[in-house]
Amino acid sequence: MSALWAGQWTALGPDGGDVRSLAFDPQNPDRIYLGTSTGTLFLSSDGGHNWSRLAHLGGDDTVLDHIVIDPQNPKHIYVSAWSVVNQQAGDVFRSRDSGNNWEALPGVHGKSVRALAIASYDSKVLVIGALDGVFRSKNGGNSWEQISPASQAELKNVESIAIDPKNPDVVYAGTWHLAWKTDDSGASWHRINKGMIDDSGVFSVIVDSTNPAGVSASACPGT
Repeated sequence: MSALWAGQWTALGPDGGDVRSLAFDPQNPDRIYLGTSTGTLFLSSDGGHNWSRLAHLGGDDTVLDHIVIDPQNPKHIYVSAWSVVNQQAGDVFRSRDSGNNWEALPGVHGKSVRALAIASYDSKVLVIGALDGVFRSKNGGNSWEQISPASQAELKNVESIAIDPKNPDVVYAGTWHLAWKTDDSGASWHRINKGMIDDSGVFSVIVDSTNPAGVSASACPGT
């Protein structure tokens, strides 16, 4: 019976466009945010039955790739973005009022941000994956530091990111060429490619919230 809960799916709006990201309010699951590849952010307050345009972030070529919501204060929302026209460019946008008003965070302005995660143990800690590396904020996005070596060519083109839910020093990064892990807040990184095809692009990394030793990744080619 447990395997049947997702056995049937229903198409929900809004119609048209390219859906790139989804997130729901952890305190109100009927409140769903949807990001598109044309810079539009939609909101549903009734579990996806009805939608309204909430905001337009960046230009019409802006891909809203990830949405994260502060689990401690759902009014705080972050969206990572990159540009289709200039794929080296992008932003991280922040709202502090449930999405009514937005700002592009200056510390990472212009970066092509392909991944975004918020720490469950401290929602002021954010980590992003960009084409030029991994960056972390400890103050809710006000300032950022690069925690991947700028000189390490293989730790670029970051497509996925995850933070260990119980150990703030542990961060996972999936790139266009394998996955990486740091156990010491970025002072050192090592590949975690055992069992993966050598040239796998890692597009998602998920850490088990109850057992952080369990880590899942999706890759191309392979899983």
